[in-house]
Amino acid sequence: MDTSPAGARPAPDPDELRILEDQLARMRGMLFGYSERFFERIRTYLVLTLALLVVSGMGVFPGAVIAVPFLVPFAFLETGYLFYYTVFARRHAEYLEREINARLGREVLVAHRLEAAYFYPPDGPKIAAISLARPLGMMSAMTLGYTAGAAALWLAGMRGLLDLAHRELLVAAALVWTIAIAAYLVWTFLARHDERRLIAELDAAYRAGDATSPR
Repeated sequence: MDTSPAGARPAPDPDELRILEDQLARMRGMLFGYSERFFERIRTYLVLTLALLVVSGMGVFPGAVIAVPFLVPFAFLETGYLFYYTVFARRHAEYLEREINARLGREVLVAHRLEAAYFYPPDGPKIAAISLARPLGMMSAMTLGYTAGAAALWLAGMRGLLDLAHRELLVAAALVWTIAIAAYLVWTFLARHDERRLIAELDAAYRAGDATSPR
């Protein structure tokens, strides 16, 4: 016999709650893991690019500079891919926290709200971590700094490439490669086509909906 007061919220199913909590822990672990990989890749590509420039500049192997204008854009492509995974993990974690809060009937988990306030609004326009809604934020400034540093390395590589004989085709190929990657990354982050499909599926999967979304 049900003796709960009329209008009282039913107790959340403990098994379902545990599954949601496990999923949340997995997404938080995924967010940390891909963030760590992101910075590790940046350090790896920085060391590799500097080594190529030094080897070429010292005359040990002048042709080593050829790789630099191709390697720097590829580093952006790979780190953009890693950041792409952090977006997935953060958005899924956001919906899981909102779902758990809805089942408990109060705001117990607030990390998604703190992230939106401290880092960048998740639904705001962005290019990787450059938030157009918060362009002066630390994440935006850090990403712009990385971009400026990468541009300096790319220009050093192009200058070295121009010093080589028979370099016309290589210069053209490096420019096409760089422009294609830059254009794709800007388009995919601003269009948010993949993220929009993710949000549609999250809206369909979790009953909390948009009631507590930190927009």
